[in-house]
Amino acid sequence: MTAVSEGRPTPPRAPVLYIAGTGRSGSTLLARLLGVHDGFLAVGELRYLWERGLAANHLCGCRAPFRSCPFWDEVLTRAFGGMEQAEKLDVPRLALAVDRVRHVPSLMVEGLRPAPFRRLLADYGSILSSLYASILEVARGSVVVDSSKDASYAFVLDAVDGLDVSFVHLVRDSRAVAHSWTRRRHRPEIHWTTEHMLQRPAVRSGFKWNQHQALVEALRLTRSRFTRLRYEDLVDDTDASIARLAALTVPAASSPPFAQGRAPFPHNISGNPIRFAQPAPVLADDEWRTALGLRDRRAVTLVTAPLLLRYGYLHKR
Repeated sequence: MTAVSEGRPTPPRAPVLYIAGTGRSGSTLLARLLGVHDGFLAVGELRYLWERGLAANHLCGCRAPFRSCPFWDEVLTRAFGGMEQAEKLDVPRLALAVDRVRHVPSLMVEGLRPAPFRRLLADYGSILSSLYASILEVARGSVVVDSSKDASYAFVLDAVDGLDVSFVHLVRDSRAVAHSWTRRRHRPEIHWTTEHMLQRPAVRSGFKWNQHQALVEALRLTRSRFTRLRYEDLVDDTDASIARLAALTVPAASSPPFAQGRAPFPHNISGNPIRFAQPAPVLADDEWRTALGLRDRRAVTLVTAPLLLRYGYLHKR
């Protein structure tokens, strides 16, 4: 039932499917696979829109610099009056004030939020609600797919009144993730110079992997529309995986069902370079089994063994 305030109906909450997990787990691929289905708008990592879009002017997935992209110009005009007006919003300060791991308890439990934090969260939430709603209106979609991954941002979205969020916990074998972080890859979205994606030692990636999974597991405790999907299962049976996620979002969607039949939604912010590929390759990518050094492989396995066991990775060969 639609709530009523001062005699006027409140706008419906914007449906969002949030992909949570650790970096290099395949979130960009999952978002693109969802984006070929009518209803899903896979717009990349919206957490970084102000930083990497408005401020840094990275390439949109359509290969236009963000500030030259007509889609994002229309979205921000509808939501805030234009790109210049959106840039004037104090989003970096608000994000820094509420989107942090140390604030997760307050984001989980409303009663733990002190008054100043509630005001900051309300201000940030109002901006985010306008952004997501505007995306749906401009693109005429049913569900925004946000592949930002970060668990702290997931808790922020969960606390925003204007959003109706479903969550998919995307998990990938920690050893595959660790190997991916050691690889050197070009960042094509930084179009004015040559830069590469951040690299990280394998063992450190293992500890980070543990941290991210633990935070997302905490999110699972408070959400009814939450599912876990292994990257390996996604590439092994893509159709079944996407169908499961469509079913998860149907209660929040305005116009199901989600039928396949279009090119991936092109206007996405940040993410793996495969977002520029046409089509995105659906690969198991088991290179880590031979390319990750034995010492690193053993160390990452030891560090992450409890969760590897929980997610079914130690039951295989």
